[in-house]
Amino acid sequence: MKWLPAVVSLVIGVGGWWAASLAFGSALVPAPATVGRELWHMALEAETWATLAITVARGLAGLMMALACALVLGVAAGASPAAMRLITPLVAALQSCPPILWITLLMVWVGTGSTVAVAVVFASVFPPLFANIAQGCAALDRRLFDMARLYHVPPIRLLRRVVLPGLTPYLLAGLSYAAATSWKVTAVAEFLGSSTGIGAKVFWAYRMLEIPRLFAWAGIIILLGVALELLVIAPLRKSAETFTGKIREQA
Repeated sequence: MKWLPAVVSLVIGVGGWWAASLAFGSALVPAPATVGRELWHMALEAETWATLAITVARGLAGLMMALACALVLGVAAGASPAAMRLITPLVAALQSCPPILWITLLMVWVGTGSTVAVAVVFASVFPPLFANIAQGCAALDRRLFDMARLYHVPPIRLLRRVVLPGLTPYLLAGLSYAAATSWKVTAVAEFLGSSTGIGAKVFWAYRMLEIPRLFAWAGIIILLGVALELLVIAPLRKSAETFTGKIREQA
């Protein structure tokens, strides 16, 4: 029964796809079996796995860079109201810019390639990560820091026992959103600003009107998103909820 919702969703999706193929014709909407055969052939090609690795590496690189900067600036902003006032307008400006704007500017500045995808992922996921981390740091009980100074608690122990446990639920919540966003932003950036990666393959399949291959790459993107949701995002959300529940019980 655990997998019943997934099976039902799969049946509905494939059924609707098959009906659309019958209604609009296989030239516009290839049948599921046709796309399945294309996927099978692509799975046997080393280029497909190399393309997948490129997209995942770009998304992960942008995510890790954004996380590192968000930790440094978020903790600083959360610990100091003055720093929060200084950094917040910049973060708000970053958050208000759509990915297409960053893609366009970066293509003008650095051309096409991995830099565009990585930088766009960074600009897209840094603001929510920063906001979560800064909020978590600001929510820490300041009396604990006063006691730590009074009893001369080493900074490393303070970080391990107070700061990190308090930030964990906020960090996990931010990571779940950032991970879900990063791979989609990567594909969009590759579609417009790179000659490699899944997004670039989707672009060329569209340009060459290779409809079965276009649907196959779209299927890979969807499968990647589902795998990310089930294997990364869902465990992160569950961990955040469990950790928050433990904190409330201790309180």
